[in-house]
Amino acid sequence: MYTIVGYNGPRTKNANTIYDVSQQVFVDKAKLTLKANEIDDLEITVNNKNHWLYTHHKPFKTHVEVYDDKKLIFRGRMLKPTNEMQSSGLLSHTYTFESIEAYLLDSAQRFYVNANMTATDLLKHILKWHNKDVSVSHQVEIRKNDFEKDKKTHYIKIEPTTTWGALNNLLIKKFGGKLNFFFDAKKHKNYLDYLDTSKKEYKESISHTSPMLKIGSNLKSITYEQDPTNVITRLVPLGAEIKPKKVRLGDDTTVETDSEGHVIVSGATKKVHGSWRSAIRNASKIMGVTVSSSEMNVLLKRIQKESSGNEKARQPGKDPDGDGTGPALGLLQFKRSTWNDHYMHGFSNIWSGFDQLLALFNLENWFSAISDLSRGWGPGGHALRYKDRKIPNKYVTKKHMKSLNKWGWPFLSAGKGSFLDGQLFGNHPSAASYRGGHAFHDGLDFGTRDHKGTYVHAIHGGTVIRIGNYGGIGWAVVIRSSDGYQIVYQEAFATRASISVKVGETVKTGQKIGVRNSSLEHLHIGVVKKPYTWWQGYNGGHSYEKWHWLDPLKLIEHGGQKGDKASSAKYYTPKKTGERINIKSVNKGKDYLLASKTMLDTFGYIAKNKVFDDAKTSEDLLKKAKAWLKKQENNYNKESYKISALELPRFDKFKVGHLYPTSTMGMVLNKDKYLQIVQKEIDIPNSPYNSSLEIGERRTGIADYQVETNNTFKKQIESLEHSMLGLSQTVSSVQSDSNDLEDKVDANRDHADAQVSRAKGNTFFLRKDFKKYQKDVKKQNEKNKKDFDKFKETLVTKKDLEQFRTEIVNLINSMKGDKK
Repeated sequence: MYTIVGYNGPRTKNANTIYDVSQQVFVDKAKLTLKANEIDDLEITVNNKNHWLYTHHKPFKTHVEVYDDKKLIFRGRMLKPTNEMQSSGLLSHTYTFESIEAYLLDSAQRFYVNANMTATDLLKHILKWHNKDVSVSHQVEIRKNDFEKDKKTHYIKIEPTTTWGALNNLLIKKFGGKLNFFFDAKKHKNYLDYLDTSKKEYKESISHTSPMLKIGSNLKSITYEQDPTNVITRLVPLGAEIKPKKVRLGDDTTVETDSEGHVIVSGATKKVHGSWRSAIRNASKIMGVTVSSSEMNVLLKRIQKESSGNEKARQPGKDPDGDGTGPALGLLQFKRSTWNDHYMHGFSNIWSGFDQLLALFNLENWFSAISDLSRGWGPGGHALRYKDRKIPNKYVTKKHMKSLNKWGWPFLSAGKGSFLDGQLFGNHPSAASYRGGHAFHDGLDFGTRDHKGTYVHAIHGGTVIRIGNYGGIGWAVVIRSSDGYQIVYQEAFATRASISVKVGETVKTGQKIGVRNSSLEHLHIGVVKKPYTWWQGYNGGHSYEKWHWLDPLKLIEHGGQKGDKASSAKYYTPKKTGERINIKSVNKGKDYLLASKTMLDTFGYIAKNKVFDDAKTSEDLLKKAKAWLKKQENNYNKESYKISALELPRFDKFKVGHLYPTSTMGMVLNKDKYLQIVQKEIDIPNSPYNSSLEIGERRTGIADYQVETNNTFKKQIESLEHSMLGLSQTVSSVQSDSNDLEDKVDANRDHADAQVSRAKGNTFFLRKDFKKYQKDVKKQNEKNKKDFDKFKETLVTKKDLEQFRTEIVNLINSMKGDKK
């Protein structure tokens, strides 16, 4: 026996009976359609205005559950209320519900690329974005995953789509399997099972020997409906494709550096006889600054005030100022975050007093920044003398100038170190077991055991052309050299803050490009040479094939390849990446817009991408997206006509997605030939024990089925079309009557809302009085406690009483003795 119950929201547990023969609660129609690999739906028709569903229907808010002998077989949310006029002329109110599996249509997947992803990785990534976009009641967890231990990987590229689209059109197509959506009524949670359909156990579980029943057909009708199925309340707008920007190639001629990677210059760089005066003179000369005697005295006083002349000075505490920037460090007490924006390239050691002096003199108004000795100082807001933060080459000692083709090691103190097979470039079958079955390695791994070092240094000079966080490799820096190499440094940087260079910046061999994350195992370096690009290798999924990768170890040891020479090119233009303009930069860091409160209250969170190809800037995209949301609010409930004319086989209580041997539809099939039930329709109130089934070896959609049976339905459809034209005026009249009825319902609802508001007001004052009562009780309890404590001080203990009794007895006994 079937029963149907309804709820006012996705998380509400108070059930309202919609259909239950034992309780004498009925509906006019209730057709449940269960589908394989699609979203199930339920249509309920109600003519009784006293029925709960008649006045408690809100699209995307109202939820229902269908039970078959107390077993939950469907849970869904209302999709669209419809005024339906059947061919008999009877007006009905029909409500369509879609399975809560449709929650997966409410979220938007962002552009994503990963060259090495397992089925489990992809499933978790897709659900992570879904759960970020929707409310708690719509979130989904993985319950069973047959692919958890499967290490097979694929190159994955997710274009902007819905979560439903990503799961079915990407996960299933790449890795196979089947997804089952499951609602746990006790825990009130949504789960997803990812099943391996190739397993013997699965095939046995869906194979049956029950015979098919005879074919039947459903009723045909003309429907006037409101359809909000394309509503978006969390809009993720995407503009025109981002055109690649040219990067100006700088001079990457390399100069020799010391053991810490610093550029070597002539002159004093340390204290001389306990004074920083000589180092100040040398630093100001290099930076092209003239320092007067009075300015020198002020600067020396500033140094004394900040660090007492100690270039290793550190402000006490983890975050002394409480602003999250950490302590001030070094001779002039730079904060680390400020230092990263001000040091001169080749002089990046915050613990070097000379490096800090160079950074100070790069401020055009350096003296006004430090002159007020009554307070602290800061470089913020002052223009830079050399905006590229590079010192003039004329001050670099000539004997240290080196050629363009200089190569070096990324960790200076470790040098070459040693490598295991799995770390080396090329084919190494012994490493395939922990590289997803792939023997080829497209780069060189510098591990933490044999290549110690905090800072990652450039192995070859060049201009930074790309910095990003890429799937599978994390934060990465790509540098292009003048002699045609592209070098990627990946898997060593924890965050963007760990990378100290910027796109467009030119670095020298040995220059620091970032801080290594001590918790990560290695730095991976990959190299290609023009005309090929690193991006082609990554975006093309070439991590496990020879392609055009070069051996970094040979390049470093041999100083490049024979014939290397500088190019005369001044610019580098990256190829397309498939990325589009978004609104994050002009929308407080968010890439989405929310619809109005009215729309959110009505439909909840429904996130989808929408492309505006003509939006060339983020500002224009934001403007167009806001206009689209406003237009949607006015037009989401547009009316439309629909013709329904289907004839499908009818069977009794068969399971959707399961296989059965069959001999029907005029076909005589081998007894071992199994066909799958892909759709099941149940007419709950009128024929609960007879079901309409659609069967086949493939899923046949409604449109396809109509094409295949066109000759059968052609006359019926033409007849219905003529009938529809004749009924248009009647529909208009019926619509007017329906609107009048709905106005009355709305009036009743407004009256109920007013009573609810009044009750809320009374509740507010009651709560206010209750809180006051709580405070009074608390004060009285505190007073009682104090009074009790005073009272306790006046009491004597049992021990005191026993001692007093003993003394009295002794006294009495002694008095008796005296009397004798």
